[in-house]
Amino acid sequence: MDLLPRVYKTEGDIVEFSPSKILNSIVKETNMNEDDAKNITELVVRRIISSGMKFLSGPHIREIVCSILSENHFEQERKLYTRIGMPLMDYEEILEKGISNGEDQTLNPEKIHHWAANQLAEEYTLLRILSDEESKAHLFGDLHIHQLKYFDLRPYNQYYDPRLVLEHGIPPIKKYDQICQSNPPKDLKEVVDQLASWLGIVQTEFSGNQGLEFLTIFLAPYCSGMKKEAIKSIMKNFLFKINYLIAASGKNMLNTSISCTPMILPQFRDIPAIGPMGKILGTYSNYGKECEILFTVISEIFKEGDACGKVFPTPEHLVLFNHEWLQSYQEQFDPLISEAYLTHNPSFINIEKNRRVSSQIEQYRSDSYFNFGVLQKISINLPRYAYMGQDETNLMDLLNEKLKVCFDILRKKNNIIKQRLETKHLPLCSGGINDKQLFNLQNQQLCIGVVGLNEAVKIICDAELHESESAFHLGKSILSNIAEQCEEQTKIEKINYSLIDSSSNRAIQRFIRLDAKHFPKFALKEYQQSTHFSALANLDIKKRIRMQGTFHEIILNEPKMKISINKNKEFIKNETDLREILFYASENSNLNRIKFVK
Repeated sequence: MDLLPRVYKTEGDIVEFSPSKILNSIVKETNMNEDDAKNITELVVRRIISSGMKFLSGPHIREIVCSILSENHFEQERKLYTRIGMPLMDYEEILEKGISNGEDQTLNPEKIHHWAANQLAEEYTLLRILSDEESKAHLFGDLHIHQLKYFDLRPYNQYYDPRLVLEHGIPPIKKYDQICQSNPPKDLKEVVDQLASWLGIVQTEFSGNQGLEFLTIFLAPYCSGMKKEAIKSIMKNFLFKINYLIAASGKNMLNTSISCTPMILPQFRDIPAIGPMGKILGTYSNYGKECEILFTVISEIFKEGDACGKVFPTPEHLVLFNHEWLQSYQEQFDPLISEAYLTHNPSFINIEKNRRVSSQIEQYRSDSYFNFGVLQKISINLPRYAYMGQDETNLMDLLNEKLKVCFDILRKKNNIIKQRLETKHLPLCSGGINDKQLFNLQNQQLCIGVVGLNEAVKIICDAELHESESAFHLGKSILSNIAEQCEEQTKIEKINYSLIDSSSNRAIQRFIRLDAKHFPKFALKEYQQSTHFSALANLDIKKRIRMQGTFHEIILNEPKMKISINKNKEFIKNETDLREILFYASENSNLNRIKFVK
């Protein structure tokens, strides 16, 4: 056809223009009926001829097809047929000026390539996986899908039973030949080397935090006969190795955590203890002293920081405690209290009040390794719903409407990961260990969190959470409604939906920016994280603890309270005061988790 130019293909060769290829691709990619597809193809050919184009490429032809689909009101078909990517200028700007997303980060080629690929993945999810309603809810700011760039491929957080590495080495799963197979670790140094390597390896299949559970219990047998300073040296190198993974991962921050106890918990005492080379060495009840030493050593390392005295960015130090332990293990908790006062790193989890931890401990007694996590997380914009509703009834109606959207999105994520496991797109997660799949979909949570509970009740009640009984009651009603709907949906679908006390700063800033754009008369400058009270609230710290603890009774996943040391100087003047607050919170409130911040 002399009137039509030749086509330059992506592979580099030049071919004759073929209308039939356009027709076939439209039918295949959009499921359009053949008559409509023929009409669109004819319009495309006419436009190319009338324009007198001398050059055509595959992407160029696709742009023309999409334009004509839109002009003829085939919007859904255009969405399916579109090409995803980014303008050349955007990529060149990244190469020349760096990534401008409000985050402090060091650039390198790996991070630039990650960023470019992430843009493509986000577009794919919004255009192909989510419905128009679901995509609009995210883009418009009604809700925030965390780690959207990984929605199509990766689970979110995962917390591991360290014994899978202690007993099997790296990798612990069968038929994973992408790396060399090691023997089970023969001493503490090899243990921490392999555990750090494991945290790095699994980052390839997850988008969020990777944690090691009950580390002081499971590592205690490897400390038998060792001096404290030798243990400390090895564990300090463990923290360094985890932090070095940041540079290798291509991520701006590698989120990891370790949970520690000062004693062998009663539920673990008669469990066979895994020691060097994966051999059984009695039960964990034989290693109480080693557990205490390890607990103290880890706290001292976090307190001291790196060679320059800087705080280790990761892992997060999760410390299980209760009121009795604070008294019985005062010597072990002293460096931990000091660590919290000086570095603000540890999070204190009350093992008696935290429903997730208390219910899951028994799982470690089974004949398989217990790994669990969060499959996906969505945050909802409560201040916007309150502004749009203007009263409690309308607020609840809007909330219920958006919760349905959240359930639909989370259900899609569950189905996607189920499919990825079946097709082996997640080779580690789908790998077998002791004839069971490493990643158990039944142990994962699909979570909904909130942003700005305090601001939402302020709009409806003209009072913040702490300022009136009606405002506080409304806050409880909102959370109870979400929790109840999650519980009901779990019963219906047999997958785990739950309310989570978590909202990232990115989600908060995004909501503030979008609300200012779409609702300028309403725009607020600050939303509180999740269920938190205003940091500026004139509220006695003990009353704040009791009130926040009431919310923790409702929230299943990761309920936590942040206590600012600087903003509570009248109550926290030294380390002794901090210890007293922990005592008070454990005895007089339902607080699940406390983190002291600046």
